[in-house]
Amino acid sequence: MSHGLTRFLMVLLMGLCFCACTSAPELTPEERAAAVAKSSYEALYSGHPELFLDARLDADAMPHDYRDQLLEAYRLHARQIAEQHKGVSSIDFSRAAMDTTLNAMQVFLVFNYGDASKEEIVVPMVMHDDKWLMK
Repeated sequence: MSHGLTRFLMVLLMGLCFCACTSAPELTPEERAAAVAKSSYEALYSGHPELFLDARLDADAMPHDYRDQLLEAYRLHARQIAEQHKGVSSIDFSRAAMDTTLNAMQVFLVFNYGDASKEEIVVPMVMHDDKWLMK
């Protein structure tokens, strides 16, 4: 396992332990969906496209060849963002709203790029087997 992946997983685990050990109020569905979307994109831009892909609803049912093609496309996208915008410096949660028509949580994230530009994206999230996943 690479050092970056190990570090990312340790930080994620420490965060989960901290959340479990505190008496803070339980997160809302919007906050939980946003946390998954945000951490998935952080994984993508920190060099772990497999974690991003695994956060997709259909990841388990994908043929191996298609999965490999998606991973390569994600790597290419991350390289393009690094070249065009000097990477992603941070990702902020903006807001989330339930879309009852699509039965999906629409999570809005703001990407702060290394060149000081910003972009807001919407990530549709669905609940599947008690987990929020990207649609």
